[in-house]
Amino acid sequence: MTEQLGARRAHVAQSLRRGLLAIALLVGCGTEQTLRVATSGDYPPFTTEAPDGTRSGLDVAIAMRLSTDLGMLLEWVPLSWPELAAATVRGDFDVALSGITMTADRAVIGRYTRPYASTRAVAVIRPADARRWKTVSDLNRPGVQIVVNAGGHLETVARKTFPRAKVTTVPNNRLVVAFTDRAVDAVVTDSAELSAWPDPNTPIALPPLTVDDKAPLLPADHAELAAQIDDWLMAREEDGWLDAERVRALGPSAALDAAGAARQAVAALVRLRLSLMPDVAAAKRADNKPIADPEQEKRVLEKAREAVPSAPDRAVAVYTQLIGMAKAAQNKPTPSGGATGRRSATLDRSDRSLRSTAVRIRISSRKGTTPCKWRLTRSPSISTDATTCFIRSRAMPAGT
Repeated sequence: MTEQLGARRAHVAQSLRRGLLAIALLVGCGTEQTLRVATSGDYPPFTTEAPDGTRSGLDVAIAMRLSTDLGMLLEWVPLSWPELAAATVRGDFDVALSGITMTADRAVIGRYTRPYASTRAVAVIRPADARRWKTVSDLNRPGVQIVVNAGGHLETVARKTFPRAKVTTVPNNRLVVAFTDRAVDAVVTDSAELSAWPDPNTPIALPPLTVDDKAPLLPADHAELAAQIDDWLMAREEDGWLDAERVRALGPSAALDAAGAARQAVAALVRLRLSLMPDVAAAKRADNKPIADPEQEKRVLEKAREAVPSAPDRAVAVYTQLIGMAKAAQNKPTPSGGATGRRSATLDRSDRSLRSTAVRIRISSRKGTTPCKWRLTRSPSISTDATTCFIRSRAMPAGT
């Protein structure tokens, strides 16, 4: 009798343990995951943080809507521009949304989704100095002092554009304060940030220095989340929500319908891919390999065909164009950026977003279309006009 009672108690205890485990699993399934979003809070109109901790801006709106739509809790992670690369490698965040410019060096250590906005880097001067500084090259001389935010893409642009001038950095984007110093001749900022400049101190912008595409940046191993964000951005472009937020933050000139946004995204992803070509060329030369590699080109085209089973011919047409553009960029002598060892993985990451976006835009098949002319700029990338022509024209043989 005692043995039977003991067996029953053991059976009841086992049943209770199973029941508790089942309840725990059910509770766990209902627990929301956390989306860690890094933002600097110092870059209007993309992200600002008030003294009381309140955040606002285009990227803040995107992060809040994204976390809600994905059913995730939003956790803000402070972002320091000089630490962005290291934080990306460490995986300190799931996605960075802070008006981040798509650049080759960041693509090597992380991964981008499709972009959601485009700006221009500009050098700005005081209205009173308009006759003194008429062109960008006028500023590139000894004795000229130029201020730029520390640690970001714009610092790189400033130092490359004005090697002869004195370039000084300021923390936390305190450009308005820095510009009150009469010793400062110009400030390097971008067209979006300039639109948020206080009216009494509005400077004059000289011609644009670069085209800067803004996109979420993720750690390299966050492929699944990147794909989710890509799909989400596309959906918000199609339903008009993202365009409304973009116009609210950047003004009417930033308006894009879904088709226009797709074309802009493809152009941005093409520019990003081409910006990696100097490293690819340097690696080929180091291995004593030619720039043109027909067998590798065949493998790339076949991979593109397999990756887009819904429109394989279109994928091949897009990548045939890309191969020709890439070889044009590789054949231009350019110093290597030192990222040759990781070029294949980097290109693969950028291509995933490019394939998913490019396959959704129309490529005209009309005969007699005028071929695009690939005009190489001072940077190793192809000009904006060429990428626009690329996504609107029919496919042409590689090397055209």
